[in-house]
Amino acid sequence: MIDVRDVAAGYGGKPVLNNITFSLPKGRIMGLLGRNGCGKTTLFRCMNGLLKPLGGSIRLQGRDISQLSQREIARTAALVPQATAAAFAITVKDMILLGASCRIKAWQSPGRMLEEEAAAHAAEIGVLPLIDKQFNELSGGEQQLVLIARALMQNTEILFLDEPTSHLDFTNRYMVMDMVGQLAQEKEMTVIITAHDPNMVLEYCTDVLMIKEGAMLALGPVAEIMTEANLQALYGECIALKETDFGKVVVPARRRS
Repeated sequence: MIDVRDVAAGYGGKPVLNNITFSLPKGRIMGLLGRNGCGKTTLFRCMNGLLKPLGGSIRLQGRDISQLSQREIARTAALVPQATAAAFAITVKDMILLGASCRIKAWQSPGRMLEEEAAAHAAEIGVLPLIDKQFNELSGGEQQLVLIARALMQNTEILFLDEPTSHLDFTNRYMVMDMVGQLAQEKEMTVIITAHDPNMVLEYCTDVLMIKEGAMLALGPVAEIMTEANLQALYGECIALKETDFGKVVVPARRRS
């Protein structure tokens, strides 16, 4: 579903990333982990068609992204950005309907069928009771769920999430990620998430790509790659992996015992 080969990327002709290569098949969830400035956001922008790589190739569902228009990319992969306020007053229903813009002609208004589809996705995500409310009046967790419903309106099999829980409280973080995991399983979507919290990757991802200083540090299934040695290579010796009754947990090293 997603194939990245020898990708180099950067800004002003200066590379931030080099030699990034991986494939992610249908139904898998990959977390991109790395410290601030490592290049994971740059890679994420390349996979969304927002930044042209300096070298290498990216294929979505077998199609080279360099040969696709932004509209065609939107029909192939959906993006859920970090929760943010809308620039203008807009209802939840209209925010969800924006996801269908890549499926209709320019300046065409969505018809009854798309409105019914938007309501169905709102019900699926659990925000149907909010359908007539103003988007900017919702909580951060509710806004993220609405943005996921908007992404589902694109009818794609690939979903990109840009730090979807970074501004959310503890309860909303897990509400959003539970929904993402459920969608990936039920719809067999291919999902890539940029993340700061390694515990979210441990809990919800099947695969992980660790990026350090613009290069691949480790890649593979979470169970194999999320080791204390790899985490310390990525973040430093201040981090530890602790076994608990609920599974492995990443903690500061001073709290190992």
